[in-house]
Amino acid sequence: MAFTSVSLVARAVIVIALLTPSLLAQPRTGVISGTVKDESGARVPNVEVIVLKASATTHTDSLGRFIVTRLPPGLFDVTVRRLSFSPMTLSLEVTEGDTTDVDVTLASAGETLPTVVVKGQEEHKRQLDGFEQRRKLGLGRFITRAQIDARRPLVLSEMLRGIPGAELYQTNIIGRVTLRFARRSDCPPAYFVDGHYMSNFNIDDVPPRDVEGVELYEGFAGLPAEFAKQTGVQACGVVVIWTRIPGT
Repeated sequence: MAFTSVSLVARAVIVIALLTPSLLAQPRTGVISGTVKDESGARVPNVEVIVLKASATTHTDSLGRFIVTRLPPGLFDVTVRRLSFSPMTLSLEVTEGDTTDVDVTLASAGETLPTVVVKGQEEHKRQLDGFEQRRKLGLGRFITRAQIDARRPLVLSEMLRGIPGAELYQTNIIGRVTLRFARRSDCPPAYFVDGHYMSNFNIDDVPPRDVEGVELYEGFAGLPAEFAKQTGVQACGVVVIWTRIPGT
């Protein structure tokens, strides 16, 4: 028995000796973490954080926090962006085995020229009148500004909980969900913002405070003609988001 024990110990020593060089050779990485706020100091959820050089992308959680791990040591340009805010790019140094913390303040997107604003507001009012007419017909499902103000959600997807046919799936990004209709997790709906088709969009890409109303269509039934023109994805549903008119 003593001989067997010595043999096992000897084998363990050999294995450790063989593994140690490879373990030591593994590169150590660093981390970038931070918090994103707006100009009033409120934390901003679902902000896209991009580290292009490392091909890494994440989003802030409901408390405006983000973290990017496994970054090699060096200098990285980190882009922070979200709808309704001016994008920002920071140069951050990543140190081996350490965490680089950063606090980011995003500024609201600049105002449009007054002559354009007047024309845009008139068109926007007509679009919102159309939203109200469709809501009264009840052909889809609708979320109004009054409902949003009453619930005061951190992210827009919170308004969809409990709506029949709307399913929210957790993504691989902490605190971020994706919307699907009819339990088809592999089939994203089409998104329109103020009547414009949006590609690679998510329900939480628009802050709730900027939303006047939302229309939800699970399929072709009841889908207005102006949105049916974008063919190919309507079978998976359509989400139409109308933003608030500035100053209202």
